[in-house]
Amino acid sequence: MSQAPHRNLPEKTNRIVSLLLSVFFFSVYFWNSIGYTKSFWFLSITIFISVILSYSLWALIHECIHGNFSNSRNESHLAGRILCILFGTPYQVAKTAHLMHHKFNRQEGDRIEYLEKNGRSIAIQKGIYYFKLFQGTYFLEVIGGFLLSLPLSFSVPLAEKYFSRLPVQKAFFKQIQKQEIVKELRIDSFLILLLYGSAFYLSGPLVWVLGFVLILRGGIVSFLDHSYHYGNGIEDRNSATNLSLPSILSCLFLNFNYHRVHHRFPGCSWDRLPAQFANSGDTMNRSLFSQCWNQFGGLLEIPESISEKSETS
Repeated sequence: MSQAPHRNLPEKTNRIVSLLLSVFFFSVYFWNSIGYTKSFWFLSITIFISVILSYSLWALIHECIHGNFSNSRNESHLAGRILCILFGTPYQVAKTAHLMHHKFNRQEGDRIEYLEKNGRSIAIQKGIYYFKLFQGTYFLEVIGGFLLSLPLSFSVPLAEKYFSRLPVQKAFFKQIQKQEIVKELRIDSFLILLLYGSAFYLSGPLVWVLGFVLILRGGIVSFLDHSYHYGNGIEDRNSATNLSLPSILSCLFLNFNYHRVHHRFPGCSWDRLPAQFANSGDTMNRSLFSQCWNQFGGLLEIPESISEKSETS
């Protein structure tokens, strides 16, 4: 088994959390088949809990992406694949997209809240902004997984023609369309289709529960992920905000709210982010709730100095 340099990672905790999340979401997906209560209020509470834990699931996948799940690269990779199948998006899509985010953070294509001089009208850019804000991160990765599973003879020309205008897009497709990655991606896409196809088929009258779980999952993952960068500096890959949260939520989100710390130290596991925050003398910018509200401010103008630099380059 391939081993990464040994670090003090919370491996046992990560395994327990991944098991608990797997049991919970399998129970939700196959609620009707298992025969749990069909009380509307109980189901509503379950949906609410699933929304919160969907972000916990994404945060644990995020640990796998950065190799912080385990000291074994193989274990981190396998755990990431399994959790992503449960999440509904292929691991390679989530991993590649996230690593491109770190590499191209705050460049065009990775700053959805800024008006770009790209030939699109303000109305269209607003529509794209709110779609990405409320569903985009999750929805695009789910759909992208299936499209990228198609034969390369189809997907490569399609990507080159319509989705490779920016450096971040070119880098994403260059990585994701490697033969060995596409092979893995196709297997995971099939397993996702099998899992969710079975869940929807067996849901019966409770199909609305699974539908709400997935829609609200897309909402919380997309909305919170963009909040850490809304209105931040341009063309600085470490530009992010630390957002305060009640301790219980911060723990449930695996300290994802220490986001600037994470960008500066991506190899720092979730359990050590608060200590790293204190040791580096960093500060909280504002609360996560107020930052989420700020996102409803919509599109922002790019600072003139950056805009002029882009035009002359």
